[in-house]
Amino acid sequence: MITVISGTNRKDSVTLAYAQHYVEALRAAGEGAQLLDLSEVSLAGLQREMYSPDTMDAAWRTLQETYILGAQKMVFISPEYNGSYPGVLKLFIDGISVNNYKQNFSGKIVALVGISSGRAGNLRGMDHLGDCLAHMGAWVLPNRTPVSLADQHLEDRILTDAPTVEELKKQIQQLITA
Repeated sequence: MITVISGTNRKDSVTLAYAQHYVEALRAAGEGAQLLDLSEVSLAGLQREMYSPDTMDAAWRTLQETYILGAQKMVFISPEYNGSYPGVLKLFIDGISVNNYKQNFSGKIVALVGISSGRAGNLRGMDHLGDCLAHMGAWVLPNRTPVSLADQHLEDRILTDAPTVEELKKQIQQLITA
């Protein structure tokens, strides 16, 4: 199973539209894929107690088991927030990492897609996120895909820009064969 993570908690975000496209493309390629939309994740369990596996929020444990521990590969689709990736994504990674640390990311293949309304496609944020995931043992694919002017490539929340679709297909092929 491949988990695709929409790395923001903004409702109906541009990032979510790209994540949905990615899941559909993986399924069209014959892969099992599931979507974790961080805008659907309750932040209620994030308190001081979150830093111990014994007091980890039950809902977060279920998310971890379903989307992280159960995944063989992952795709992080992350918007650019202040020159990096969103704090809610870092908080999610920190919140689950206290439980079964090595099984979360160690040895798993990870693809990164950067989403930006500007020109850089969240290149810096993908570097930051890639470093974080590699530190935890993930194998981050070298074909990081920046999507610049991302909102301009959607029509009614559907990705219509042929060059962007092609770049994502290349990355998907790399992910599948890795």
